[in-house]
Amino acid sequence: MFKIETIKKGAEVFFSDGSHLSGNFFVLPRSPSRADGELISELLNGDRAFVPLELAEGQVVLLQKGCVVKVLLEGNEVNRDLPYQQKIEAQVCFLSGDNMDGRVYLDLPESHSRLSDFLNYSKQFFCLEADDKEYLINSRFVKMVRPSLSE
Repeated sequence: MFKIETIKKGAEVFFSDGSHLSGNFFVLPRSPSRADGELISELLNGDRAFVPLELAEGQVVLLQKGCVVKVLLEGNEVNRDLPYQQKIEAQVCFLSGDNMDGRVYLDLPESHSRLSDFLNYSKQFFCLEADDKEYLINSRFVKMVRPSLSE
């Protein structure tokens, strides 16, 4: 049997019904689009509707990505060392009525460096840093995003 080598990356997954699961996603040691290992954001923004998640007891379940509201990452995915990168404070307002205050990191050209550009060029899941943690937010559950008044 053919087996694909993967790396486990921990996360907590929050669903649209209010439930959540903790476990490990399986990512590739080499990203299809970058020189490093695959990111959870790449996995979730890929074309598969279901992705595997290994639960603490070792059981593997298949998550329907369309039901995932947000994912709290155990590690970091945002490269904060890019010289042209901007940090924008924003509030994400979910369809559920919940809100999250945090920061998005824009790595777009200066001519397209507004929050609206970031959101319109992002894929289904985008990264939000909140309380020194990184979340992947499913844009399908976002009602609106408010830029901080200080920006």
